[in-house]
Amino acid sequence: MSLKGIISIAGFPGLYKVLAQSKSGFIVESLSDKKRLPVSSTQRISMLEDISVFTLSDDLPLSQVLLKMKETEASNPPADPKSDPNKLRDYFRSLISDFDSERVYPSDIKKIITWYHLVKDIVDIPDPEEQAEETAPEPAKEVTEAAAETAEAPKKKRATKAKVADDSAPAEKPAKAPRKKKEN
Repeated sequence: MSLKGIISIAGFPGLYKVLAQSKSGFIVESLSDKKRLPVSSTQRISMLEDISVFTLSDDLPLSQVLLKMKETEASNPPADPKSDPNKLRDYFRSLISDFDSERVYPSDIKKIITWYHLVKDIVDIPDPEEQAEETAPEPAKEVTEAAAETAEAPKKKRATKAKVADDSAPAEKPAKAPRKKKEN
């Protein structure tokens, strides 16, 4: 299982897995206590796979941060989320040496550590290189050609319909004069 389908909802503690989509939003299940609840589509929802951490060079996806936390957990256990902000920044700097300390707040670090504790046993955090190999297979030549033919087919059909419509269009009827209202 990857981070796909795992969300954070503003105003709700913890993380949730999207189970289904309803007319007005989503049905989600809490990762901590397995309770299901409906979530409105108007609520602020953040997909974990779309979150990244600011660094001085380039943004680092959350999955890579969680992977680094998992790899270094034995030698460098995660800091307590309730500890001092300086201690949190020192821990995060030990993971990501070039993180942007001006744009990554202690509250962000607390969230990431809390999220790590929730997903480390439930979710298999994939290596980004392995994930890129799995999701990007080379397309077959036949599939590409078939897609090109399919893309051209609707254009030809529309042009044919427009031409037929022009040839068989009835003559325009004269416009009717507007009705006058009767006075009482």
